[in-house]
Amino acid sequence: MPGSKLLRHTLLLGTIVIAVSGSARGEGDFQLSFAAGSSDSAGRFMGGTEIRVLAAHGGKLYAGNGYWEDRPGPEGLQGAQILALDGPGGRWRVDHSFDERLPSGRPRDLAVSALADINLATDGSGARLPRPASLLIGSTWDLTGATRVFNRDDATGVWTATTLAQDRPAPDFLPQIRSFAVHRDRQTGINLVFAGQDPRGIFSGGYDANVPGRIRWTATPELDISRISTSAFSGLAGRLRVSSFAECNSRLYAAVGQQIYERIDGWEPQWRLLYTNPHPGHSETGLRGLTGVPSASDAGDVLLAAVEGSAPRVVRVDPKDGSEATDLDLAEFLNSRWQTQVGYVIAAYNDMAKARDAQRGDLLLMGLETFIPPRSPVPDGHRVVEIGHGRLDAGGWYLVRYPDRRYDVRSVDTSQALVATRTIRVSPFSNDGGTLYFGGYDANKAPAHNTAWILRASLAAVLGAAH
Repeated sequence: MPGSKLLRHTLLLGTIVIAVSGSARGEGDFQLSFAAGSSDSAGRFMGGTEIRVLAAHGGKLYAGNGYWEDRPGPEGLQGAQILALDGPGGRWRVDHSFDERLPSGRPRDLAVSALADINLATDGSGARLPRPASLLIGSTWDLTGATRVFNRDDATGVWTATTLAQDRPAPDFLPQIRSFAVHRDRQTGINLVFAGQDPRGIFSGGYDANVPGRIRWTATPELDISRISTSAFSGLAGRLRVSSFAECNSRLYAAVGQQIYERIDGWEPQWRLLYTNPHPGHSETGLRGLTGVPSASDAGDVLLAAVEGSAPRVVRVDPKDGSEATDLDLAEFLNSRWQTQVGYVIAAYNDMAKARDAQRGDLLLMGLETFIPPRSPVPDGHRVVEIGHGRLDAGGWYLVRYPDRRYDVRSVDTSQALVATRTIRVSPFSNDGGTLYFGGYDANKAPAHNTAWILRASLAAVLGAAH
């Protein structure tokens, strides 16, 4: 916790066990906010192999963890949890544990797959609400194959589940929601919630105080992604993720595999293909972190997306015609900065975090995970860890994009086996001085235990000197 003198936990990396010490350091440095393997003030265990997503809601910060590839300790098998932080000087606590068990005794919910703050000004018919509805919603990796949306009741703290779809789970694939969005339909004026579900597609819903969860979802997806061919894209293996949504010039867009789709608003909405990545390389996801940013000409906004995989880039897509430009060649950039040859790269796992700096303007931050192939030298000041069949940079790295399209690459901490920065959020606390919270780890299909982490730092420390 932020005020602790010393916190020790163990990272199980394949067959390598590394003891890690974390302590709150001087102001301006990254400070340990949460380490898996601890307990909250009520004695409830808080663990996880990954912190998968951070979300700000109602003046508090929430985190969704996961137990993918967990090899449990004395605490036994655990289900996914949603953790909460009530203030910058407080301790993380368990807000909700997904405790339901299968007949085998295994927890039903393996990980939190998505978590989002949702604000709606109208109900599902378009009638204006007496006051806007503010909801925290989430979803999980459910071992039964069900896709459920969970909605928090802020008055009681109770989470209510609504089943969106039921599909058949596979040994290496679970149906899941990877992204949520809110959009005001430009034709109907209705505020709608969107869920990007795999393998079916994009569902929409409107506010209805009379149904469980307070969102009435459509029975079928607006965009059926099962009809989209993946044969031209190495690594997708017939499976698509709706990885992210973005609003751009008051229109809604979705990243699906290596493509971007635009919603055509109206009473009978349609989705049209806007963009296909012409240089996809090998990728298990495709595009990530779809975000709207100002264009260089100030003629409206453009779309930014990170390409995961062996041909990693950050691409800039013009929503008027789908034309693209490379905003950053990630492999070239990292190879130059680190004097090595990187392999597979993941950037902007869930989204690109927006932060405001008084001198520099609007910034974007994107978490990173980087594979360093065995033939490539380990960069000076870096260290790598062997996880499964891969060699990964151990530092929790991230990119900073400045308004002039200049990029820096920074590390949360190169002394610990953080492996991946999955999620970044600006502090929701008014007395926290613009602090940012970083969370992550990626099990990468290898055994792990208590490897989830959250650190915090001032914006000045986050920007620091470039590496």
